[in-house]
Amino acid sequence: MAGVSTEAKVGVFVMVAIALLGYMTLRLGDFQIGEPAGYEVWALFDSASGLKLNAPVEMAGITIGKVAGVSLDQGRARITLRINEDVHLPADVQALIRTRGVLGDKFVSIEGGSPAAPPLENGQRLARASVPTDLDQVMSRIGQVAEDIGAITSSLKMSIASPESQRNIAQSLSNIKELTDTLKVVIGDNQARLDNIIANLDNFSENISQLSDENRSALTSTIQNFAKASANMEQTMHSLNSVLAKIDDGKGTIGQLVNNDQTVRDLNSTLASLRQVSDKINQGKGTLGRLVNDDATIDKIDQALTGINDYIGQGDAWRLKVDYRGEYLFQHEALRSEVNVLLQPRMDKFYLLGVVSDPVGRRRETLTDTTTNTDGEISHVRVKQFTTDKDDLTFNAQIGKRFYDAVIRAGLFQSTGGFALDYMLMDDDLRLTMELFDFSTDEKPHLKLRSDYRFMKYFYVTAGVDDVLSDQGNSTFFMGGGFYFDDNDLKFLLTKAPTP
Repeated sequence: MAGVSTEAKVGVFVMVAIALLGYMTLRLGDFQIGEPAGYEVWALFDSASGLKLNAPVEMAGITIGKVAGVSLDQGRARITLRINEDVHLPADVQALIRTRGVLGDKFVSIEGGSPAAPPLENGQRLARASVPTDLDQVMSRIGQVAEDIGAITSSLKMSIASPESQRNIAQSLSNIKELTDTLKVVIGDNQARLDNIIANLDNFSENISQLSDENRSALTSTIQNFAKASANMEQTMHSLNSVLAKIDDGKGTIGQLVNNDQTVRDLNSTLASLRQVSDKINQGKGTLGRLVNDDATIDKIDQALTGINDYIGQGDAWRLKVDYRGEYLFQHEALRSEVNVLLQPRMDKFYLLGVVSDPVGRRRETLTDTTTNTDGEISHVRVKQFTTDKDDLTFNAQIGKRFYDAVIRAGLFQSTGGFALDYMLMDDDLRLTMELFDFSTDEKPHLKLRSDYRFMKYFYVTAGVDDVLSDQGNSTFFMGGGFYFDDNDLKFLLTKAPTP
């Protein structure tokens, strides 16, 4: 080494130092020679603020790559990620730009992903990418909230600091003090009364408790009655279901009407016949056709009606109402039909005429006297026979008078004498009715209870109990409905009828 110059020694030292520095740089830094290992994928973010090149890419807290590129793609940030070759990302993972710590270092976090999804290939895009709320956005919002709080406190300070506000606050405090002093005086002066009220309440609660104990049996009986009523209602619903099942099976009048094809064909035939009749009327054939289409006949009818109106004088005050009612009798499995015509000269008075088709009929009593002469001895025998006339037509002829919400009727009910009481509720939409008639037989009179509820102006439903007092097993529940129209409806139909 004695022959080596000082300059050579310095040169060798410098070369060794440069080699060590280069080795440490490559060792400590993330430098590598040639094409980096791994594969690249990319994602689009609305913002990549603060994200630097070579920022780490982490998954479950472990670095799996780095940011290889940051560029702008149609107004959005395109971030290219280089993923280590030993890491296979599912295609449904999500990339998020997150902040580490309070210093705000940004990195890309890979989250989610299903093991069953196919792996991403080199150059593919991550479909799911978003930027969660970071610390900057939180601080910005906190700043806005702080400004709002400052504005509120400033306004409150200005409101309270004004002399008028201070006077109002002082006045309010003074009023509160006076109120508490007054309450204190009132309570002190009425302490005895308050004690008496409390004692009365105590006695009242004791009386209620004693009353409950004394009437426990009555309360128990009431609850049992409710239970029995519920059981009866269940039995009634069972009977109704049985009736509906019979109707569905085609039994009885309604069942045959609903399920019998022959009935439907007969109805269609009837409608066709009505169509033929209406065509003949429109063509002016027959008496009714000439009556409808002949102007001279119509003029004569108008003259006759004018004369009748002049003769009657107050005919316009009369009102006409036609009512049809159908009631299905559960006990007899039959339908009772009733058509009534109501003539009303005044709002509180009316006359009712009608016809009833009753499947139950009336029970008639026949007495037969027989006299025999045997060896000079005369004997008399009286035989009593009962017959029932079913499906006979009976008639109604009644007069009625209304007193406020109550209506009293008297006259013929199904061709027998009787009377009735109607009570109207809910603007006459609900009617409660009791009819008592047929006092001519040895049996008990015919008592009928029903309720009608009107809806849609022209229709109503009805339900009740028929022949409540019967000793012959004729008592039955019934349900049904009906409809009605008055003279105003007739006028409307006549004015709307087509003319040739």
